[in-house]
Amino acid sequence: MDRTAWILGIVLLIVGLAIGYFAAGPGAAKTVTQTVTQTVTQTATVPTVTTPPAKEIVVKVGVLLPLSGDSALIGQEDLRGIQLAALHINQSKYENIKFKIKLIIADTQTKQDVGVTELRRLDQEGVAAVLGAYNSAVTYPTAGEAEKIGLPYVDPEAIADRITAQGWKYVFRTCANASKYGYDAVWALYDMAKAKGVQIKTVAYIYENSDFGVFTISGVNKTLREFFPDAKVVYEESYPAGQVTSMDDMVAKLKAANPDVVFHVAYLNDAVLFVRTMKKLGWYPKVAYMGVGAAGQARQEFIDQLGKDADYVFTDTEWQPDFLTSKSLAKWAWINEDFKRIYGRDMVGSSALNYAGAYALAVAIQKALDSGANPNDLVSFRRAIRDALESLKIPAGELPLMPWGVDFTKAPNHQNPEAAVAMAQILEGKFRIVWPLEFAPVEPVLPAPNWGSRS
Repeated sequence: MDRTAWILGIVLLIVGLAIGYFAAGPGAAKTVTQTVTQTVTQTATVPTVTTPPAKEIVVKVGVLLPLSGDSALIGQEDLRGIQLAALHINQSKYENIKFKIKLIIADTQTKQDVGVTELRRLDQEGVAAVLGAYNSAVTYPTAGEAEKIGLPYVDPEAIADRITAQGWKYVFRTCANASKYGYDAVWALYDMAKAKGVQIKTVAYIYENSDFGVFTISGVNKTLREFFPDAKVVYEESYPAGQVTSMDDMVAKLKAANPDVVFHVAYLNDAVLFVRTMKKLGWYPKVAYMGVGAAGQARQEFIDQLGKDADYVFTDTEWQPDFLTSKSLAKWAWINEDFKRIYGRDMVGSSALNYAGAYALAVAIQKALDSGANPNDLVSFRRAIRDALESLKIPAGELPLMPWGVDFTKAPNHQNPEAAVAMAQILEGKFRIVWPLEFAPVEPVLPAPNWGSRS
């Protein structure tokens, strides 16, 4: 290589080194690639889904009672019991009943024809069922009309046997029938007389002449042979309760016959008149005067009108506040307390029976609703209520106020076989339970003192 080529090579080498130096020199920054992971919380906008409350179910229930006429006082008492039951149901006091009740009230005026007319009106107003009608003579034709219509009819208090002896499919009775009232009255007398060592040799029957009186005394007479086979009936007389204005002749005949016991089936006015007449004529049965059927003598007005003269009278009764002193029934005391708060006094048998009957019907209506029955399809809904009543079973202790239950599963005639009657005696101006013994806080006074030996 000549000298010129060598020098050129050296120059090119120096230039190359210089370029490399400045390209990668100490002032160049180091490139760092950094991956940053950031957690981002994202709040999604989710639409709020509000489930509207279920539409409240309101069921119309017809109430058919004598709110005027001869039986108005008792009819109004019955209505108080039904209204209180409806109030408690509508206040959701019972967890097993979810619907609300609307009462449609009708007045029978204590008349059969008016009762039937009002029953038809209730049907036209679209009631799902009916409660009624206190008087047996009115209940029988109105229940028969309900049967024709296909309208469930619950009888909480009318007791004539024939009401549930027709094979009717839509008619149900929650209380005892007249035969049972008569049976329990004689049974109570037997137990009390045995406990007191008192003999019963002669009896008399006095009764108002409607279905109520006739069927009840029939029950007494049949039972008398079972418990007192040697007792003789020394006097018997019936009368029209709404028309009787004097009982002087009747009581004079009784005084002459002088029976140990008088069984009397009466409404309020005739019961009061009978006791006043006994006092006027200076006579009282040697052992007991017994009101049967839990009607006139079982009314608070009976005591109010007679004062001390009502003392020692015995009466069938379906319910008295004494029941609430028993362990099994004390849990229902709140019902009577509510009644006192509203009406200023204790419940009586009529109001308690109708409360219990209204509750039993409400349980059946709830069963029908639970089965899927549509309240807007009235014909099928009524049929479902009928079916629910036929399968209704409420054990003793679960029926409000009452020491018995309801069991229509054992009742092809729809007469509640669980229903029973107690015996009360008026002592110091109050109804006191004296039988059955497990519900009796006091002992009966037997024989009852005659007028001359009373203070």
